[in-house]
Amino acid sequence: MGLGTRGTRGDRSCRLRHPSPGPGSCSVVTNSPRRAVVLASAALSFGLVVVSAGCTAAGTDTGTGAGGDRAAAPTSQANVSPTPRPAGAAPVSPSITARPAELPSVAAQSPTPARLVVPAVGLDLPIAATGVAEDGQMALPPDPRTIGWYRYGSGPGDRVGSVVLGGHVDSREFGAGPLVRLRKVRRGDVVEVRSTAGPVVRYRVVEVRDIPKKKLAVGYLFDRAGPRRLQVVTCGGPYDAGNGGYRDNLVVTADPMP
Repeated sequence: MGLGTRGTRGDRSCRLRHPSPGPGSCSVVTNSPRRAVVLASAALSFGLVVVSAGCTAAGTDTGTGAGGDRAAAPTSQANVSPTPRPAGAAPVSPSITARPAELPSVAAQSPTPARLVVPAVGLDLPIAATGVAEDGQMALPPDPRTIGWYRYGSGPGDRVGSVVLGGHVDSREFGAGPLVRLRKVRRGDVVEVRSTAGPVVRYRVVEVRDIPKKKLAVGYLFDRAGPRRLQVVTCGGPYDAGNGGYRDNLVVTADPMP
């Protein structure tokens, strides 16, 4: 996601890297029917994330880089001469048997999350669906008053996988955003994800951590096949101007409530 964080302290980059598929491979394929994403490098840029993140977490919403091999065009065509029909013979129509088509079953997609609410700390902000930037990082909303949802991962209505939300904690243009309150979240707090359709999904916080960006387990953060959980990520830790941004990602992890 190509989201760079420019904060009130100066230019900085908040990124969260996606797990790399392996040497020589640059494709990330979602398990849900949403779509496949091709990344030059699996990285996510975040200004702010609730569940798990560091200011350099991948999480920018600049766009997605999707691509695939093109089928090679044939270099030559065989010359085929039709066999002439005998004079006076009627054309013969081929026999075609019609069979009923069976449409493949399509799994119901999870409702799109629209709002993140943490009543205990007065956090309430809109959610915007984001993708992958051209540089392979997660795209984040430029305005810190909006948090991004990684739409190629799990949704709040899915039965498995992590719902990843990420946003900027501040920016030079807009100043400090609501995600500064994320640091006040404690274990046991309730987190609500409200969707465009369907019931409100509630989670209970199980962990709040500052994680150095270099040690962030992105495979766990973006897990699409593991247990249901919510991951909210943003920048955290001290600001290191020499290294271009916040040292850590603040990650809030929450499990779904019964």
